[in-house]
Amino acid sequence: MRAMGEILLSNLSYKSFADFTNDIVGPWAGFYIGWTYWTVWVIIAISDVVAITVYLDVWFPDVPKWIPALCIIVLLTGVNLVAAKAFDEIEFWFATIKIATVVALIVVGIVLVLTHFQPDGHGPASISNLWSHGGLFPMVSQAYSAVFS
Repeated sequence: MRAMGEILLSNLSYKSFADFTNDIVGPWAGFYIGWTYWTVWVIIAISDVVAITVYLDVWFPDVPKWIPALCIIVLLTGVNLVAAKAFDEIEFWFATIKIATVVALIVVGIVLVLTHFQPDGHGPASISNLWSHGGLFPMVSQAYSAVFS
């Protein structure tokens, strides 16, 4: 990233990495890099919409799937159309929500372990579950043994 920053600052006519790829490597590489970058972001955006729609379907199974998908696309389009100052503020609040969610999940996990929460038909929540039942990733060790034995 630092090298890309240096290249971008070396010539102020560069606006993106596709521009300096076009100049340094050639037009075919700039074209390929630019469209690949765009394609990846389109795929990521659609996969995010699908994932969010699947989660919402668990909580609201009677709502047709196209309604939350459309709402998410409208929300994301609206966020991307606002001014830069408002975008900063929106990004700040989204990051705050993300951090608060991670902290809340950690706290809930600690509380479940400390209270020995026991869901129906399963053993109690415990730190020992990390190494019990074959270890943290039991299927990985079985696959490794099968391949390399």
